[in-house]
Parts: sequence; C-alpha cells; structure tokens
Amino acid sequence: MKILKGILALLPLAITAAVMPFMPEMVPVHYNIDGSVDRMGSRYELLLMPLLIILIVAVSAFVMRHYEKRAEGPETDSDAAAARRNIRSLKIMSLAVPAAFGALQLWILYMTYRNAKADTVRVNSELMVRVAVILIGLLCIVFGYLMPKTGRNNMFGFRVSWSLYNDNTWRRCNRLGGFVIAGIGLLTIVTAAVAPATAGVFCLLGYLFAGTVVLLIYSYKVYKEEIGG
Repeated sequence: MKILKGILALLPLAITAAVMPFMPEMVPVHYNIDGSVDRMGSRYELLLMPLLIILIVAVSAFVMRHYEKRAEGPETDSDAAAARRNIRSLKIMSLAVPAAFGALQLWILYMTYRNAKADTVRVNSELMVRVAVILIGLLCIVFGYLMPKTGRNNMFGFRVSWSLYNDNTWRRCNRLGGFVIAGIGLLTIVTAAVAPATAGVFCLLGYLFAGTVVLLIYSYKVYKEEIGG
C-alpha cells in the first residue's frame, strides 16, 4: 500500500519534470469557454498539481497515523472501533484522490504539450471540461461507497451537528448520504457524457445542492427522533 501511494504521489511529478524540457518557456495555462488561450504562464506552473498531489498524500499519511493511534484501544472501545473503520476508508481515499488528480495532470500535460508550440492555440474545451467532470463523478461514487463504512468522526462523511449527535444518527445519516453522493456521481457521469460540457458543470452543482438539502432535512429528522422530539 505504501509503495502504491508513493508511486501515485511521485509519478505525476516525475512525468511532468521529464516533459518540461521539451516545452517552451511560456505555455498556455488557462483557456476561455470557447477553447482559446486567455493566459500564458511559465512552464514551471505545471508543477503545481504534482506538488498538490504530494501534499494530499502527505496529509493522508498524517491523518492515518492519527487514526492508527486511536485504533489501539480494546475491541469494546467504540472510539477505537470507529477509528479502525475509518482507517479502512482512508486507505481507499488516499489512493483514489491522488489517482484522480494524477489522471487530470496527465491530461493537462497532454493538452499543453500538443498545443504549446502551435501558432494559434485552440483546444477542445468541451472535452477538457467533460474529463474533469467525469473524474469528479467517479470520486463521488468512491466517497458514496465509503461514507456508510465510516465511524463517527470530524474529518469525513456527512458532518453536521445533527448527524454527529451519536453513533446512531451518524450511521443513519451517512448510510443515506452514501446513496445520495454515489447517485450524484453516477448522474454527473451520465450528464457529462450526453449534455454540453457547461451544462454538465451546472448540473453537478445542482445535484450537490439538492443532495445537501435532502441530507440536511433527513439528518434533522433523525436527530429529532433520537432525542424524542
């Protein structure tokens, strides 16, 4: 697991460093809605995403150690049991997130390398946005799968005061939350595949807003039931 995380953390940086000498000093770093370049920047800006990936992996390792210490308690300790469940979920997240960001970085490198030396730089912005939205959809499916498997915590899951009230409110809220977030991910992928790219972005935001409202209402209902209100 550590070797795989190390590969996911360092591979985007290694690939970026390998292709940078073949790019001009100034490369396209931002595009407007029709695919035309609206900002040029230093090729060293391409290192920002790989460095972010390394930071994500480092933070996940720090959080993992935190939960590993909490998991050392006896089997009857509810906090230790929750920590052990969170460790399993964190292991998957610590692979899925850098993998998605790494795939996005490779896509950025490909588009930049292909267009950096062109006289008139234009790209298929529709395709670029679709790829990014589909990656977000895939991450939502992963998160939705993991949410019901987590123990009560302050880092991951549907975390509001109502869901955090006790273990039962957490379990019920995040079980529904898992279905909602995974459903949002699936809808996002389908929308990105069949609708215009801009519509896919707005639909994603709409799905997230609607899902949040549903979960807030449900978590309040569960909380009131739990306290006998």
